[in-house]
Amino acid sequence: MMEGSVYSNLGLKMNRTFKEKREEEVFTLKDYIEHKWVIHNVDELKKALSRELRLVLAKESLFELIDTFFELENNLAHVVSMIDFDASEINFDEFYKNFSPLLLRSIHENSSHPEKSEQILRAIKESFRIALEEDVYTLENRI
Repeated sequence: MMEGSVYSNLGLKMNRTFKEKREEEVFTLKDYIEHKWVIHNVDELKKALSRELRLVLAKESLFELIDTFFELENNLAHVVSMIDFDASEINFDEFYKNFSPLLLRSIHENSSHPEKSEQILRAIKESFRIALEEDVYTLENRI
């Protein structure tokens, strides 16, 4: 009698809905690590990394921005070591190439005002953001 009722289909409906939602939603690398989910291909990895880079960019404090970035860098290394496809092109080499000249330029431009350490920190934060945004753009346009 219960087989034809609404209750018997409830579990099936919930599982199907979760699966459909999971396929549509973009998760972060941290989500994959915490839930022990498998990343199936490079595109899925790029989408997760791009999402997490955007979350890093949302940080207000320079130090929080840097801490979150280092955590992301560790998560990426962990995920890449666990996958069974080639993801050697997904790394932060381009970020560091972009960041170095931006950082040097911002320090140089503000070095004439050593008493304005807050301005220097703001310039460093902006350089970091620009390099991250370029990384997101590059990553998303290679998907």
